[in-house]
Amino acid sequence: METVPARQVNHCSKEVQMVVDEMKDFRTTFLETLSDPDESSNDIRSFWLRKTKKPVLAVLLVEQPGKPQKFVLYRGSNMEVSMPTGSLCAERNVIGTALASNPALQRQHLRMVAVLALPLPNNNHNPTVTTAEKITMEPPPVVDTS
Repeated sequence: METVPARQVNHCSKEVQMVVDEMKDFRTTFLETLSDPDESSNDIRSFWLRKTKKPVLAVLLVEQPGKPQKFVLYRGSNMEVSMPTGSLCAERNVIGTALASNPALQRQHLRMVAVLALPLPNNNHNPTVTTAEKITMEPPPVVDTS
């Protein structure tokens, strides 16, 4: 859901708040995984994102079939590797994950999807501040026009 003008999450529906909270948790978990000093603990950099090095996360809210107002959240991420089968975007991945988990799923059960692109942090093992955040925190340079 995109709102113009932007709205605070606590002014949105319960469902939107659920999706935003899940995305925040997913982002934290993902960045913590990337910051693990033991680089052999995952293949995200070396294999799953070796082509673009641009992680994208997705969260899907699904209404349970036959249970109105009962929701399940799913997570997915992009997999952009140099393979003959090509790449898989985060949105397709999360929808496929939901369908694999419940083959009776129908289109009308898909309520909303949230997508978040992240900069791939350097191997400095600090998941709390990304390069983009560092850039925005620094004041612009002063230019002398005289």
